Amino acid sequence: MICPHCDKRLLRRERPDLTCSTCERRFALDPKTNDLGISDVGIRRLTEKLTDGGRLKITVEQLCFAATRRNRTAGRGRDGAIGCSLIGLPISGALLAVGAHEGGNGLVFAVFGAVLLIGVVVQLIAKLVGTRREEKLPIGYFRSTVLARWRELYGALPPGVVDRTAHHDAALLAGTKAALFCQDSSVLVFLEINKIPQKYEIVLVTEARAIPEAVPVIVLHDADPAGCLLTERIRETLPGRRVIDAGLPPRSVMSGKGTASLRGPRPEPATLYDLRATGALTAAELAWLAKGWTGALAGVPPVKLLAAVVRVVERATAAVDTDRRGAEALGFLSWPGEEAAR
Repeated sequence: MICPHCDKRLLRRERPDLTCSTCERRFALDPKTNDLGISDVGIRRLTEKLTDGGRLKITVEQLCFAATRRNRTAGRGRDGAIGCSLIGLPISGALLAVGAHEGGNGLVFAVFGAVLLIGVVVQLIAKLVGTRREEKLPIGYFRSTVLARWRELYGALPPGVVDRTAHHDAALLAGTKAALFCQDSSVLVFLEINKIPQKYEIVLVTEARAIPEAVPVIVLHDADPAGCLLTERIRETLPGRRVIDAGLPPRSVMSGKGTASLRGPRPEPATLYDLRATGALTAAELAWLAKGWTGALAGVPPVKLLAAVVRVVERATAAVDTDRRGAEALGFLSWPGEEAAR
């Protein structure tokens, strides 16, 4: 690893007790002794990337998802390993059988068969062990081990990281153009600390009962069965209201680019029926969700998440501005004697 203080590349024996043998200064993380396999330099580089060079602020949850990404099984990882095994095992068995039948002339087949069999078994074990390891790295572990040690040594979190998950629903203010509804409070904190409500004149809410009246509703959700049904549930609750599904769509996670997949319990048949009935998901997305795969908003790279939200918010608020300008032109917002009538 590289010393975060003097940039000296250190062998394991050259960094006893989390101390650099060159500059004799302590560091917080040794990649060989923490489950994430990450160092101080690794955390700094990761934070620099997630904050877009300091342009953004991010939450602890977003840093945790990014830091544990390598330890999570990709959406097709375990299934892919099993699929390879189903193909590789018969082929290796056939090669071994040919080798045994041919005797000395079949030695080459036997060797190839043995090598293939060993490779398939090693890959399958590695994937299954990786899946179990994912369960050992929750946000609690990240806070109590990685961040606690970081704070102890450096006295604060890495630059740009904010440790605040509590979001309090705000009241609707005059001029508010839209409401953004999301059940993940940490995601709303991310939008809040990056000044999205002030910049676009929107209000952030975590509970359906707190959604204000008379403004469009933007729904932001995880790529899981409950999230994919959330927009329809809100539309049923607010008939006649403009409700916009901002994602996260499963297909954006299935691609494996940027957002890590998570594995959970398989949804109930009734839930799958409801998902299919919405007509909003492709057959591939439904099959992916049926296997228990999901994706979390907090796991989306912050730059990508912010860009997607801003794009939807700009469209929603532009429509509101158009409606208001049309009303003003007709005088609907300034009836004579309006104040007296009130």
